Amino acid sequence: MRRQNQERHEQPAARLSAWTPVAAAVAIMAMGCLTTFLALQVDGPRPKVGDMVVFRPGSQDADPWPIEIAATEVSREAVGANTCKLDPSVMAKDGGSLVVEARRETAPPIYRLHWAGRSTAAGQGDCGPAADMTVTRLDLQKLANAAGGFGVTHKGIVR
Repeated sequence: MRRQNQERHEQPAARLSAWTPVAAAVAIMAMGCLTTFLALQVDGPRPKVGDMVVFRPGSQDADPWPIEIAATEVSREAVGANTCKLDPSVMAKDGGSLVVEARRETAPPIYRLHWAGRSTAAGQGDCGPAADMTVTRLDLQKLANAAGGFGVTHKGIVR
């Protein structure tokens, strides 16, 4: 009789070990679903069509902002595209704004912007008083950080 009792105790352990890989697979799938859900939620604060970056006149510090971003000009008349420079220090000197007109879902995302202001850079490479251009998401975020964020509230260049 003892032999039968010992065999009965061993069988549930054998069943448990058979379900261990299945339980692990279900746990991995649940973690994957949760990770995907959270990643989609984190993507929410990215710039949207209609967002603005406003450079208030005279909001710059005495030291120039140490970045310069290359933008690709988009001309409706020309087939080719030229590049121009975006220097937050110059843009803040006389003021101006960038408006997000469109977003292209590429890797990385590309944003189409419209600039209105006096100039975007000193010397050669200036986009002019009005221009349509494209920049990457990272470059757009750098410009927004330099201006103090997205929106039209009163702010200055932040260091």
